[in-house]
Amino acid sequence: MLKSMTAFGRTTLTNPNGCFTVELQTVNRKHLEINVFIPRELLRFEVDIRKWISSAISRGQVTLKLSALFNNASPLNAKPNLPLARQLKHAWDKIAEDLGLPPEKGFSLDMLSEERDIILYEDNLQDETVFKNDLQNAVTMALDKLMQMKLIEGAALHKDIAQRLQKLRALIQPIHALAPTATTKYRQKLVERLNELLSGHIENEERILREVGIYAEKIDIAEELTRLDSHLQQFGDLIEYSEDSIGKTLDFLLQEMNREINTIGSKSSELEISQIVVEAKSELERIREQIQNIE
Repeated sequence: MLKSMTAFGRTTLTNPNGCFTVELQTVNRKHLEINVFIPRELLRFEVDIRKWISSAISRGQVTLKLSALFNNASPLNAKPNLPLARQLKHAWDKIAEDLGLPPEKGFSLDMLSEERDIILYEDNLQDETVFKNDLQNAVTMALDKLMQMKLIEGAALHKDIAQRLQKLRALIQPIHALAPTATTKYRQKLVERLNELLSGHIENEERILREVGIYAEKIDIAEELTRLDSHLQQFGDLIEYSEDSIGKTLDFLLQEMNREINTIGSKSSELEISQIVVEAKSELERIREQIQNIE
């Protein structure tokens, strides 16, 4: 089934360790891009989170936002940097003394809030596995909801694309009938025109037939129609039966179909075929807009 690149999934996991809320959002991108926003305490698990996401999603921009409210233990322990604090106090007290300020104008705890590294963070390795499991469960639950929406949106895309593909096949079908007669009519018209310009000598007639034959081969569109039919069949089979991420393959096939349609239009001089080509290109463009959202 087709999967849309636009979807959203949210879940909250609550257990004795705390409350973990995960939000996942995906939008269109040619390749897989993962943005992760998580609390400082869980930064060590960012690589794992990216692996869990990439194992389920192959294309699109994915944004994960995770919030955590811990109960008792935390995967990160905060400790005061006491040696630095003592040095800072001594420095500020010395400044106050040298300036002749009263002691109460010297050091205060508020001054430490502006200092970097005054609080040191250490990993709580004892609880690492517990929190990793919690995170994986929460991310997996959010991914499940995201994938459900991807499939729902993908089903709507499938319906629209299948209808347009059917219309495209119906548009192309008359060209198969028109192509042989179009080549014959153009050959006949060219012979008549050349006969008007050249005298009826045998050597001229042979030249005319040779030139007409060469040009007739150049304007023949049988090969383009065969390739176009093959691309249409592959495209239809993919959207009906493939279980993989097929967005890039569909985009490639669509480019090839557009190439064949353009060639048919440039080769043919039949007004009816030219009109069909215009409609077919318009339908291909509508399909192209839709498959930009397929994973």
